[in-house]
Amino acid sequence: MRDLVLTIGMLFYTPLSVIAPAAGLAVWEWFSLFSPHRLVYGFAFGKPLNGIIAAATLAGWLISKERKRFTPDALPWFLLAFFVWSTINMAFAPYPEYSWKYWNEAMRSFVPVFLVFVLMTRKTRIHGLVWAIVIALGFYAVKGGLFTIIHAGASDRVYGPPDTQISDNNMLALAILMQLPLVFYLTRYTQEKLLRIGLWFAMVLEMISVLGSYSRGAFVAGAAMLAMFWWRSKNKILYAVLGSLVVCATLSLMPAAFWERMNTLHHVGKDTSFEGRVQAWHVAFGYAKDHFPFGAGYNAPALSSIFNYYEPGAVLHVAHSIYFEVLGDQGFMGLAIYLFVILLSFRNVRIVIWQTRDRPDLAWAHDLANMIFVGLVAYCVGGAALSMAYYDGYLLLVALTSSLREITNPAYSEAANNPLLLRPWQRAWKLPAPNGRAAAGKLMRGVPTAHNLRPGKSP
Repeated sequence: MRDLVLTIGMLFYTPLSVIAPAAGLAVWEWFSLFSPHRLVYGFAFGKPLNGIIAAATLAGWLISKERKRFTPDALPWFLLAFFVWSTINMAFAPYPEYSWKYWNEAMRSFVPVFLVFVLMTRKTRIHGLVWAIVIALGFYAVKGGLFTIIHAGASDRVYGPPDTQISDNNMLALAILMQLPLVFYLTRYTQEKLLRIGLWFAMVLEMISVLGSYSRGAFVAGAAMLAMFWWRSKNKILYAVLGSLVVCATLSLMPAAFWERMNTLHHVGKDTSFEGRVQAWHVAFGYAKDHFPFGAGYNAPALSSIFNYYEPGAVLHVAHSIYFEVLGDQGFMGLAIYLFVILLSFRNVRIVIWQTRDRPDLAWAHDLANMIFVGLVAYCVGGAALSMAYYDGYLLLVALTSSLREITNPAYSEAANNPLLLRPWQRAWKLPAPNGRAAAGKLMRGVPTAHNLRPGKSP
C-alpha cells in the first residue's frame, strides 16, 4: 500500500513540477531529505523515484520564463567553485573509481541547491521550501521523540532511514538540530492555531529525539544552538525560563545510561572512539599536506591503503569532522573554499538583518535569517565531530541566506519596478541593479526625480 501511495504521489507531482518548477524544487528537496523510498517494502523500495521529479523540475525550469541566473552575491559562485574543484580534484585522486560513487551522491545534493539560488525569489516560495524541510526531517524527529518516551530513554538509540546521509544516530541528531530553529520560525508565521500548537509539540519531541540519539556531538551542538537562540532572541527572560523548564523536564526522562555516555566527554583522552577520530584527522591532514593542494577524493581517506599508510595497524575510521572530511577529500584548496562559503553565509545573514531593520513588511525575512543563523551555528559546532560536509540540509540553509539577501535588498525591489534604474543589458535580461542602494543611486544620476528638479523646471 505504501508503494502505491508513493508512486501515485510522484506521478501527481510530476506535471506540477513542469508547470511550477519552484513547487517541483520543494518536492525534490522533500524527497531528498525524507527518503520515503526507504520506508516502503514492495516494488518502490530503493527506486530512484526522485529522479522523475528532478527531471520534470529541470525541464519545467528550462522551458519556463523563470530567470536563468543566480542571486547577485558571491556565495553561489563560491559554492559552484567548490563543486568544480571537487570534480577537478578527482583527476588527481588515487582511487577515482571508488570516489566517483560518492561524487555522484554529492552532485545530487548540489544540483537542487543551485536551483534554490535561481527560483527562491519570493516569500511564498521560501516558505514552501522551509515547510518541505521541516516536514521531511520533522517526521523522523517526532517519531524518534515518541520512541524515546515509550522506551523511557533506554539505550535503544534513535536512527534515521537506512542507506541515507542521516541513517546514523549522530547525523540524524545534527540534522534535527539544524531544522529545529525553522520549526520555531513557523510557529510565529503560521495562522492556523491548531497547526501552531502541533509545531510547539513537535519542537519538544524533537529535542527529546536528539537526546534519544545518545549523540555526544549533538548534545554539545544542542547546547550551542540553545545558547545562540537565547542570545539572538528579544524576550531573553521569557525564553530563559521556558527553555530551562523544557530542558530540565526533558533531561529528567533520560536514564543513567544516557548520563554515563555524556560523562565520557570529561574523559575524551581515554575514549577509543575519540582516539580513532584523532587518527582520522591525522590521516586527512597528512595526505593533504603531502599532495598539496589536492585531496584523496570523496571518502577515499577511509580506505585502508591510505589510512594505514599514515596510521599503521589502526582501525579504519571516517573523518568524523566536516572540516577534516573536506581537507582529506578535497585538499587545502577545497577546505579554503568550503570555509569561505560558510563565512559568506554568516555574512549574508548579517546583511539581511541590517536590510530589514525597521521594516515591518520584511519582519519575516529578519526572523528567518536569525533562525538560519542559529541552525548554521549548530551545524558548525556539531559538524566538528561528524562527517556531514556535503549534507543537503546544510546546503539549503546556505542557499536560503543568499535568496533572503536578494529579496530584502532595497535596490532589488526598486529596480525591478523601475526600468530607469537598469542599464540596457539589465533591462534585456530583467536583472536588478547589483549593489544595493549605492548602485541604485549611481544609476539614478541624471534621471529626473522630484528631489533633483529645480522649481519651475520640467523634466
